[in-house]
Amino acid sequence: MDKKSRQPLIVAHRGASAYVKENTLPAFEKAIALGADMIEFDVRRTRDKVLVIHHDPDLHNYPIRKLTYDEIRSLDPDIPTLESALEVCQGRIRLDVELKGIGYEKEAVRLLLRCLTPESFVVTSFYPICIERVKKRCPEITTGFLFGDITVNVCKSLRCTANSVRRRVRKMRADFVAPDWQLLDSHLLSKVVTGELPIWVWTVNEAPVLQQMLGDRRIKGIITDKPDLGMSLRQHHQDSLPALS
Repeated sequence: MDKKSRQPLIVAHRGASAYVKENTLPAFEKAIALGADMIEFDVRRTRDKVLVIHHDPDLHNYPIRKLTYDEIRSLDPDIPTLESALEVCQGRIRLDVELKGIGYEKEAVRLLLRCLTPESFVVTSFYPICIERVKKRCPEITTGFLFGDITVNVCKSLRCTANSVRRRVRKMRADFVAPDWQLLDSHLLSKVVTGELPIWVWTVNEAPVLQQMLGDRRIKGIITDKPDLGMSLRQHHQDSLPALS
């Protein structure tokens, strides 16, 4: 085993979003040029059932789900379709595809598998049902359960125990958990994961925190707006490690 095999993936958050408008084709091209391992982006569905790349639920105060794609293009011509993003990235970089809503898992999986092999992308979501549906449709797809403040708050409001949350994670068959890095050592997350699942963290942009994440053996992926910084620090970290035989 070489030193590099011990290091987390560096995932460009919404493309190289520190430098180029997020979730756009130029941001994806920039991430590829910077040498990122993967690109993360967000997928929503329009009123006319076009899958588009956009983070927020609204565009200029209009819900994405209530707009047609032509209407979206008239408001912001930089918003790409999922299909156009796959055409740009196919064969050049692996993808981390976040489903931002429920109900279009089938269409997303169909399009992803039409353009890519299951090994070249992962699917993530805050919604357990999304993960379950993706796994049911194609068990070979790697999936990740996103874990943020909203997850913690929902668990608290429902008075969920760590055991019940752990059972839910197992039921959805997620392959990894992806928490906000600031929740990495939260009580709930530590009880849910207990060393069973790999961890990807988001969104890490400061050098000291990136260095901390690089030194944490639990972490297999780091999502960052600055993939060049992540790659540079990872190389420095690799160089400081003893060679493994």
